Amino acid sequence: MIYNNSDLKLFFTEFLSSEFTKLQFIPELHIIQVGQDFASTKYISLKQKFGEKIGVKVILHQFSENSDLVEIKSIIEMAKTQNFGLIFQLPVSERFQELVLETPLFSDVDLLGKDKNHLFSLNFLTPTLGAIDLVLKEMLTQEVPNIGKQLDLSGKLVAVIGQGRLVGSPLLDYLKNRNATIISLNKNTKKPQNLVRLAEIVICGAGSPGLVNSDWLDPKSVVIDAATTEDSGALTGDVDYINVPESVYLSTSPGGIGRITVMYIFYNLLKLAQLKKI
Repeated sequence: MIYNNSDLKLFFTEFLSSEFTKLQFIPELHIIQVGQDFASTKYISLKQKFGEKIGVKVILHQFSENSDLVEIKSIIEMAKTQNFGLIFQLPVSERFQELVLETPLFSDVDLLGKDKNHLFSLNFLTPTLGAIDLVLKEMLTQEVPNIGKQLDLSGKLVAVIGQGRLVGSPLLDYLKNRNATIISLNKNTKKPQNLVRLAEIVICGAGSPGLVNSDWLDPKSVVIDAATTEDSGALTGDVDYINVPESVYLSTSPGGIGRITVMYIFYNLLKLAQLKKI
């Protein structure tokens, strides 16, 4: 069965629209894009459209790989004084990695800056983890989730496919903090299908199109595909969703957590704005 996130998107949109109107000052979201990347450009468009829907201004700053770093540093400095959210749209080349780390604490909606651990200590989640959290809550309970309530995964066996920076690696800490029993797989894992079939919950973030099929999955498992890769001009995930058992409860990619990830960026922007008032 394919998971439908329509109820969650509607609920989250209405929640954010309402909460932003309660602020004395609605912060802007600024996006720095270096170079051109198919998937990144697609996600920027989604952020711009969603920001317009909930009344948050989204401003895009585009640079080439040869751009002067001083130009980008000036935007970072403005963020410190003008209280806007700031995103470096990934991927960025090695030349710009140091600037990503300089994202100011109260602007860091992606949690990629050097002070991100402070935000983690305040129960912030990266947008991808936040989206996985909300989707998983709804898939397990069949109810629109409580945004702020921590999910308890005690007794659940969860397989994480991939150990990347944005999904697999931070997901392990998330699951540990929610008392899950974890199977972590990487490209060197031998016979990964045998391990994944043991899991009640499977979360994919390998970035390998069509990697996971019916041979990998318990027919009663809950599966979240959190990978997004360009393949022949289209975005695709890790799960070959056409060739999985119909009884598997599957959140596909694209179509599952991508839009919720975009929304969660604005949720972090909201929380940071609220935090600055404390």
